[in-house]
Amino acid sequence: MKHFLAKHATIKHRLYSLYYTLFSYGRGLAILTLCLSCGDIISKILPIMIPGSIIGLLILFFLLAFQLIPTCWIKNSCNLFMRYMTLLFIPAAMGIMDNYSLLLQNWIPIIFGCVGGSFIVLLVTAFLTEQCHKVVPKRKDEDYQP
Repeated sequence: MKHFLAKHATIKHRLYSLYYTLFSYGRGLAILTLCLSCGDIISKILPIMIPGSIIGLLILFFLLAFQLIPTCWIKNSCNLFMRYMTLLFIPAAMGIMDNYSLLLQNWIPIIFGCVGGSFIVLLVTAFLTEQCHKVVPKRKDEDYQP
């Protein structure tokens, strides 16, 4: 986009830069939408309780991890979504506030669930970290360190 705004660029270069930028955003948005749609379809077909958006993210992850699509194809669109992510949480927060009376009635189990869940995650993470970082005893011939 910076080439589009450059003062020394010709009209041809500005149009090319604009078309390239729009194509880049469109391609990334199409890939993200396709992954989300595939995740929704899989979620409706399979008898599992995983939301389609999570399955779509997993599909996108595997596509990127196995390099079936290059990261440059979705980089601009993802940066755009990340820049305005806080605005995307407003509808979810308003949905929670619609059930404010329900939250007030059940605040004790909610607090215990949050604290207990966090504590369990902390313990499991500490255990797994300790298992991963166990020191293997050195052999006698490896005592020398320059």
